[in-house]
Amino acid sequence: MRAEAIPSTTPLLYLDQNYLSGIAKRKPAFDELEQVLREAVSAGAVAVPESAAHRLESAARPDLPLLELLRELSGGRRLPDAPGARERNVERRLMRFADRHFPERVGRDSDRVDFEALAIALPRCRLVTCDAFMADVVRRAGLDRRFGTEIYSGRRRDVLALRDRLAGLSATGRAPAPADQP
Repeated sequence: MRAEAIPSTTPLLYLDQNYLSGIAKRKPAFDELEQVLREAVSAGAVAVPESAAHRLESAARPDLPLLELLRELSGGRRLPDAPGARERNVERRLMRFADRHFPERVGRDSDRVDFEALAIALPRCRLVTCDAFMADVVRRAGLDRRFGTEIYSGRRRDVLALRDRLAGLSATGRAPAPADQP
């Protein structure tokens, strides 16, 4: 499947598995986000690309239509499947930072996929969603500032902040300046 051309001014939104699952399960904050997200995509205010991580992680949840949901939103847009040199450097930085600053945390099987997905998404996507731990690692490593990326965890306040951000994108038709994120 080839990715459609996306105007360079259209901000990309990377939706991680937590967000897709929350939408598919109709969780309250994610339910509020979904309508605004669909409107923003429909208006061309934001584009949602698919990644290799989505295909890999959704295979573990055949009970949820995660890829179908993502493909409705992506319109065939995709991020690169494999990291290049820049992305491998970002991935190594994320992993080193997590190991050094969170030695007490027991790693998860999904961490490797998450680090690679973030390494590919951060340089390309203006808005990135991920779990709270990964959001903390990205912020503390300063990669959100380096790439000008807004990071949203799966916590309710971040989900609602993303909803509001997307509503602003739809209203203005352009990307607003990044907000300070906690």
